[in-house]
Amino acid sequence: MQRTILAFLLATVAGLADSPHNRLTHAEKLEGWQLLFDGSTPTGWEGFQGTAFPTQSWAIEDGALRTLADNSGGDIVTVGEFENFELSFDWKLVQGGNSGVKYLVQKAWAGPGYRPHLSPEAKRRSMLRATGPEYQLLDDENLNRRRQGWEYSSCGSLYLLYKPVDGKPVRPAGEWNTSRIVVRGTHGEHWLNGVKLLEYEFNSPDMFGRVERTKFKRVPGFGFKGPGHIALTHHNHPVWYRNIKIRTIEGPRVSDYLPGRLFDPAGLVPPPPRYPQPGDPTAPQSAPTAGP
Repeated sequence: MQRTILAFLLATVAGLADSPHNRLTHAEKLEGWQLLFDGSTPTGWEGFQGTAFPTQSWAIEDGALRTLADNSGGDIVTVGEFENFELSFDWKLVQGGNSGVKYLVQKAWAGPGYRPHLSPEAKRRSMLRATGPEYQLLDDENLNRRRQGWEYSSCGSLYLLYKPVDGKPVRPAGEWNTSRIVVRGTHGEHWLNGVKLLEYEFNSPDMFGRVERTKFKRVPGFGFKGPGHIALTHHNHPVWYRNIKIRTIEGPRVSDYLPGRLFDPAGLVPPPPRYPQPGDPTAPQSAPTAGP
């Protein structure tokens, strides 16, 4: 009997290990998940600003999307946009690797106007790089921990804005990790290997204050919540992605309640920040009330 149970357990583990990647289970389909990568083609992905999929920068290898070291800085983005969603993806880096997954990406943020110091060639390349809230992927073991504020660019952080919890369960370079990003209304969360790393609120005084202390203060409207693209970043470091899937979840559509706060399709800059008003259904519940 014990041998039978042991054999069953070993078979189960082997079955899980051999389970196909880039496929949805029946339960996942019922829950509304959809694949963003089929494991063999770049369908659903394109270069930034509507350019063709950059085959000089990205390749499909053994069922994974991976970067190529061409120094182009060409990010890839989903053709579609998402606003309230749960995104799940597997990833791995090489030793010293650096990459990231950006979301709610606005095409208008790519303009190099907020970086006037760049050379013409650098400005051209910058148009191929997406800008948006970023789930940082980094080999922390090779990060310079003596640098002040290093946690805000460590693995799992909301890049430069919110640091992850201590003791995060990140696996070493060369091993696969599973990350999750949840955005519902103005609320956002980062998860890693089943553990929540951080949470935050878009459109909040706290978010705007943090933005003002970073390079993103030169990006008009950064910190506002609005529908946008998912982007995989090319940092000229080898990185692999697989099992990229997303599902739409119930939540307030910010554009319904806060017109004029977001970039419009023509890429116009929104008006200066105004904090959520009392009764605003998209306002963070913890937002401070106005003083006397």
